[in-house]
Amino acid sequence: MRLICLYISLFIPLMLMGQKNKTKKISVEKAPTSTYYKFGKIKHMSFTKRLQEYPFNKAAQIKLVSFNYEGGQIEDTVYYNPMMPKLHYAICRFPFAEIKTINYIQVDRLSDIIYNYGYIIRPEIVNLTKCYIPRNGVLFLNEDGKVFEFIEICFACKKLAYSYHDKANAEDFERPAFKVLRDFFIKNGLEYGLTKLFEGQTMGNWDDEN
Repeated sequence: MRLICLYISLFIPLMLMGQKNKTKKISVEKAPTSTYYKFGKIKHMSFTKRLQEYPFNKAAQIKLVSFNYEGGQIEDTVYYNPMMPKLHYAICRFPFAEIKTINYIQVDRLSDIIYNYGYIIRPEIVNLTKCYIPRNGVLFLNEDGKVFEFIEICFACKKLAYSYHDKANAEDFERPAFKVLRDFFIKNGLEYGLTKLFEGQTMGNWDDEN
């Protein structure tokens, strides 16, 4: 009986130690998954409300365009019409390669991308653009068919510029989801600056979510 008790007193602690070691071996701690940044739908502004925002509220037509930044500029020439604002923008100074007028349904989608998409998770570090060579844009035309505002877009480095930033609600401006915006341009038939490259143009990495 004494031997049995001694055996039990020795065996049970060893068995418990074995279980602890076994448990520790199976329980592999996973590395925390963290997203550096993420884009998506962050607002739900209605189409009616979006159409009340400048410049959509003043636009009789909206066009998507592509232009060759390196295609050769004619000195002192402003393309499309003299109402193009702020002449230091590239979109004012180079001829258009493609122009696409979008319909009511497409305006809904475009304004949705501009106003309702943005950072779900903001980056801790913001990378400065290495090159800003815009090839695409959005034109806002008045009832006389004149461009009064525009958005200039560089899909290569994923940056854009609003000609009307100082005339609109600053809080409405987010960096849009560029992949969604690029897909919108492609879906509406534009190629240059997107699926076809101008000479000397490079394209950004589109494997990420932005």
